[in-house]
Order: sequence, then C-alpha cells, then structure tokens
Amino acid sequence: MAIRLAIIEDDPIFREELTEYFAKHATVECVLVVDSLPKFQHFYRKFMAIDIILLDINLPMVSGIEGIPILRRMLPEAEIVMHTVVNDYDTIFKCICAGANGYLLKEGNLDKLANALLDIQENGGSALSPSVARRILTYFQPAAQTQQAESLSEQELKISRLLVDGLSYQEVADALNISINGIRYHIKNMYRKLHINSKSALMRRFREGGFDSGLPLF
Repeated sequence: MAIRLAIIEDDPIFREELTEYFAKHATVECVLVVDSLPKFQHFYRKFMAIDIILLDINLPMVSGIEGIPILRRMLPEAEIVMHTVVNDYDTIFKCICAGANGYLLKEGNLDKLANALLDIQENGGSALSPSVARRILTYFQPAAQTQQAESLSEQELKISRLLVDGLSYQEVADALNISINGIRYHIKNMYRKLHINSKSALMRRFREGGFDSGLPLF
C-alpha cells in the first residue's frame, strides 16, 4: 500500500519538483500539496487518510514550528517530518519538542528523501539527516562534559566558583592570594581542558553542574 503524503511547502519551484517526483514514485502517493498551513487546514478534510506530512519551517502566516501542534490536533496519527534548510540547535529542538517525528534537510536528493519517508512509515523510527543526528548526539553528551570537568584542579574549581559569584579577575586573585597573571594562567588552562573560549561559556558550564565536584571553597 502506498504511503499517502501531504506536502506543505511555500517555494513554488521546489514544490513543483516534489510534486512531479512523487507523481512517478511507486510507493509514495502525494495526495495534497499546499503552500501554507491555513490552506492545509482548508483542504485536508478531503484527504483524511494522510500518513506523513512533509512540513517546511519558513512558511507564510503560520510557521512550520507553530504548525506542528495544530497538525497534531488535526491528524494525531500522521507522522510530521520537517523538511527545511534550517540547521541550528534551537530550531531542531523546538521542532522535536513540539512533536515532529523527523527533521530532514533539503539536500536535493529526492531519492534519499523518499527512502527516509518509507523508513519512518515502515519502521516507526525518526527520520533525521546525518548532520542533524550529529547535532542531537553532541548536545546529549553529559558524560563527556563530566569527564572534562573532573580534570579541573581544586584551584581551578575555586576560581570558577568565584567567577560565577560575580567576582572580577582581580577580586578572585585577592581572594585566593595569587597574582592576576596566575588567575589568567589557570583560566587559560580551564578553557583548554573544557574546550571553550570565553568566560560566559565557563560560567554556563559551571551553572549546568558539569564540574562542581563538591570541593570546599577554602
């Protein structure tokens, strides 16, 4: 049985390319193609049997991200797969948290796109472009961060806590009775160990609990 696909895509040239491709596809039937969510809402009742919705993000009136919960209410059984050029952490996680079943980048290979849709329908998995999957895996690697954090010395942990408390480099130096150059030396080492390059990144890592080992401050 063919997969019944709906496409919400506002680029007219790409929309036509998708339509022509799936019109010839043996196992994916394109049953509805529109350029906006309001149009989908207007027409979808004629095609209640929709298996997968291929959804762009940068749409007029209602964005793809905003459209995910709306589509979920309309067609709770349908798989929603984002199809976009947007490849940043914030957008990816907003879509996934909103209920998207997949996130595919527009890479021009429609055979690969069709295979991903077949896989999500047949195996119930999540369709992710390789670069998107790598971003997600990189984000969820607390163990690696903890290992990096544990390599910090007791002195470096003390410096981190004082910086998080809002002290300047000079105030940290005074509190620990070491020179300002000594503080800069320790901070440079911390950046290298944690693979970061700014004070704000150091403070964010500390607040996330990545390397507070419970050592006493003094």
